[in-house]
Amino acid sequence: MSIQINERLLDEKLTDLEKARNWSPRVISRLETAISTGDDYDLFRINPIQFATDKNIAENEAIDLFLYGTKYGLFEMEWHLVCAFCAHVVKSFRELNNLHSHFICSFCGAENDVSLDDYIHVSFTIPPQIREISFHHPESLSIEDYYKKYHFSKGVLPHPSGATFEEIFYMLTKVIDYVPPQESRRFEIDLAPGMLQTKDLSKGTSLTFFLGEPTDTAPSVSIALEEGDFRAEGRTVVSQKFDFPVAPFHLDVAGEVASGKLMVEFTNLMETRCPLWVLHYPAEFQASFLQFEPFLSGKRLLTCQTFRDLFRTETIQADEGIAVQDITLLFTDLKGSTAMYDRIGDLKAYYLVRQHFDTLSRVVAQNSGAIVKTIGDAVMASFMNPLDAVKAAIEILQDIEAFNRTISDDIILKIGIHRGPSIAVTLNDRLDYFGQTVNIAARVQGLAGAGEIYVTAETHQYSGVDDLLTNCEVVSEQANVKGVSDKLDVYKITVRK
Repeated sequence: MSIQINERLLDEKLTDLEKARNWSPRVISRLETAISTGDDYDLFRINPIQFATDKNIAENEAIDLFLYGTKYGLFEMEWHLVCAFCAHVVKSFRELNNLHSHFICSFCGAENDVSLDDYIHVSFTIPPQIREISFHHPESLSIEDYYKKYHFSKGVLPHPSGATFEEIFYMLTKVIDYVPPQESRRFEIDLAPGMLQTKDLSKGTSLTFFLGEPTDTAPSVSIALEEGDFRAEGRTVVSQKFDFPVAPFHLDVAGEVASGKLMVEFTNLMETRCPLWVLHYPAEFQASFLQFEPFLSGKRLLTCQTFRDLFRTETIQADEGIAVQDITLLFTDLKGSTAMYDRIGDLKAYYLVRQHFDTLSRVVAQNSGAIVKTIGDAVMASFMNPLDAVKAAIEILQDIEAFNRTISDDIILKIGIHRGPSIAVTLNDRLDYFGQTVNIAARVQGLAGAGEIYVTAETHQYSGVDDLLTNCEVVSEQANVKGVSDKLDVYKITVRK
């Protein structure tokens, strides 16, 4: 199929994108080449981290490239709920407020509780207004592309057995075909003990048979797709929950049939064609948590200042919020700000405070963090890891010291950092974090004096943090913190001048 590109619109969008910020040399031209010459699958659910690797672009710049591209209509951003056990893209959402973290996979039946760290992937697809790709029309795809590429995430690392995703796909697949409406198919399959499943992911339906010991006579089953569900002739289908070690699995079970040669007759009673997929899971096949090549996680996007600046209206609507397994939070506050306002007046004090906010915002963004909110004269920022947070804290104090040399009334800053799990929520129409990690980070900041950084043990012990502190004085302490029953191990850091 020939490539169909709206050249005029593409040029217009690329021009807007080029003006958005200062890009590294050839970044825009590399993107234009990818859009113009990449195959359809390359432009479907683009992983910015992989794009950065392929095009030799810094990861943070690649993320910004696709975020600005989305803002200007060059891409469509999607949040994907990816099953932790089969990599099925269970749901895709254009907006964060539709996201939820608990679901049952419509492919494998696994019960998933995912967090922003791992199985919530963010990707970008070229819109049809710019370039038509086959994945805009899944009904036009070959049956293999429809299942293997459209319904499953990219970048799945090999199974613990060593088999690749593609090898497992072909190992499990026994029949895969489009069955036209009101038509039947007969096929004979030779099966070892285990489990047989028929699937139609366009309807989100599945049927499971357990395979027992072989018998002298070859069994047969008759299956029909009717009103969007599979039915097995002469059998009662029962929805069952199975508690496996890795997770509960929910399956619609049509009983047991003997292993060995099995004759299957399938009839599509629908008025639409059925993308039929018949899979066989041997008894020794074990479900396990999957791992992926580096991808843009929901957590990383929420710690990206560009995302927070460009998509301020994005919120989380889930009542329970969405878990973040590991986030680093930094709190700052101005020491003696009330006295400063009284001493130099509101207008001059406001100017100094705004300059201090500008410094914080710039340094936080440069260290892969994001400003979550300001609270009076205080700032809360989030980072992917303690290394970025501690580096940012040191640079903030150094920059504030340099700024103080240009003014008569010094700005005195104190900083606290803590790392731990949290909950991403919406508070006051803003993406925020909630939980004990937030409380501890704020309390630890309260321990700091003028020009000091206080960090918890969870922060200090992170790999690489010690190396950042070679030009700092570090003193370990134990401190009582409100809301925490035990004393906290904390570290007072003072940057040597």
